[in-house]
Amino acid sequence: MTHAPELTSASDLTSADYLAGRVKQAYLRLGLENLEEIKSLYTDDVYFEDPSHGVQGKAALEKYFTNQFQNLQDCSFKFHQTITNGSDIFMAWTMFLKHPRLNSGGIIRVEGASYLKTRNGKIYYHRDYFDLGALVYENVPILGRIVSKIKRRLGQ
Repeated sequence: MTHAPELTSASDLTSADYLAGRVKQAYLRLGLENLEEIKSLYTDDVYFEDPSHGVQGKAALEKYFTNQFQNLQDCSFKFHQTITNGSDIFMAWTMFLKHPRLNSGGIIRVEGASYLKTRNGKIYYHRDYFDLGALVYENVPILGRIVSKIKRRLGQ
């Protein structure tokens, strides 16, 4: 596991660059113990969307994250590419996740990306892109076998 990158002062970076560094630090390891740090990244009116949910507002985002983190045994990210343009941030990543009901509790690896729009040093729009099947459907015992069989047939 790599260590969190050292952040320079905000004056040395654009607002989006600085915020991207804070996002990387907060998301290196996700869980209830760093929920306050994660919440500090977002505006009160944030809109968050991933392949399974969309929520409006920081309170709804906190509730969504709290529910997601309840049963996680571990969740971390490795960031590969970050692109900023002054106010927008695009990040490509790999998520590593352990959940007792998925993949027999083993590690699940999912490739994805996030598109973030920022305002006044905080995120007001966060959209995650990843394969929900790779995260969930392929890791549920009976359904996983069916999905694998379909994928093999499509590859022929």
